[in-house]
Amino acid sequence: MKKSICQNLIFICFFTLFNLPFTQAAEREYIVSMEKTEWLSSGKKNYECSLSQIIPFYGEGKFIHRSGHKVEFNLLSDEPVMDDNVKIIVQSEPPAWRHDDTVFEIGQFEFERGHNPLIVDSPYASRMFQQVENGMSPVVIYRDMADGRDIIVVMLSPIKFRKALAEYRECEKTLMDFDLEEIKMLKLYFATNKDILTKRSKRDLRNIMTYLKMDPSILQIKIEAHTDARGRRRFNDKLAEQRSKAVEKYLLSVGAKPEMLYTVSYGERKPENTNKTSIGRAKNRRADVQLLATAPPTIEEREAIEAERKAERRRRLTERSVFNRSDTETKELSSEKTDPNNQPQAEPDKSKPEAEVQDDTEESTEDYVDDEPPAPNFINFDHLVDKNNQKINSK
Repeated sequence: MKKSICQNLIFICFFTLFNLPFTQAAEREYIVSMEKTEWLSSGKKNYECSLSQIIPFYGEGKFIHRSGHKVEFNLLSDEPVMDDNVKIIVQSEPPAWRHDDTVFEIGQFEFERGHNPLIVDSPYASRMFQQVENGMSPVVIYRDMADGRDIIVVMLSPIKFRKALAEYRECEKTLMDFDLEEIKMLKLYFATNKDILTKRSKRDLRNIMTYLKMDPSILQIKIEAHTDARGRRRFNDKLAEQRSKAVEKYLLSVGAKPEMLYTVSYGERKPENTNKTSIGRAKNRRADVQLLATAPPTIEEREAIEAERKAERRRRLTERSVFNRSDTETKELSSEKTDPNNQPQAEPDKSKPEAEVQDDTEESTEDYVDDEPPAPNFINFDHLVDKNNQKINSK
């Protein structure tokens, strides 16, 4: 294949980049001939659309567009790549008859092991797609992994691309604007002491209803509500229940079937992250919504599950009870409250809220804001105030 001056310059830059002597290099090309070039459009409605080209004696180049994602490019190899971190260059070259167009580099990447050594994400993959649509040829260039002396060139041809493009565009129209895999294991987050759904949470729950129309195998929507560890456990149990009910209520309002819904409230008992940082607490204030192919438990099964959960709670409380501690454990706990000089440790500053006492050494972050007051941990006597006396005193 005859190369333009620009193409030769690109190869010289490649040798310079990888410190490879130019005189010792040979070139192996994997290029589709003009008469055998074919682009195939395939995919699954609502889920994925792809445009691919077979590269003889090498493998396949494929553009993939999945629901909720941008276009990516995959280079598939018949022979698995056995080395990691193989440096490559991806560039765009014009056909031989377009002498005025220049070669330019799209990006530098690395191969990984296996039959799918190269995955190019957007915006680079979108640039490659546009180049093929404009009649340019994406080219992957790298050194031979045997001894590093040969240059491997893998080129896609733009011929007949537009013929398959129309079918591909029709497929793209059916794609959803959310990730279908993430929607099956959804996480909704709440503000401190709140059970109010955010706009994003409501949007995600509406997306669940869209997904259910596409996948009739889903029989259950399981809602598991959680809180962070601040506040009393009974308060957190009630708050978690309110959060699960808020999710359930909204799903019913957008068309979910009541018999598909199953709610469980764990309170603070199943944290996914630490409760010592604001970020960890923010991630623990959540509701997990799962789409399952199994039917929800019956009323009798739910009662049995709840009874088992209560029994487990009682067992743990009994184990932690001071009445079940041995004399040795009691002495150890007592010794922990004093320093080595038998001086009592300083009590925490009662003027600070509980969250501030715990997080004095915590680093501030911008990703999560946790500036709301902690959950109530006191008894409110406001309702016992004599309003008449209060008015008199105020005068």
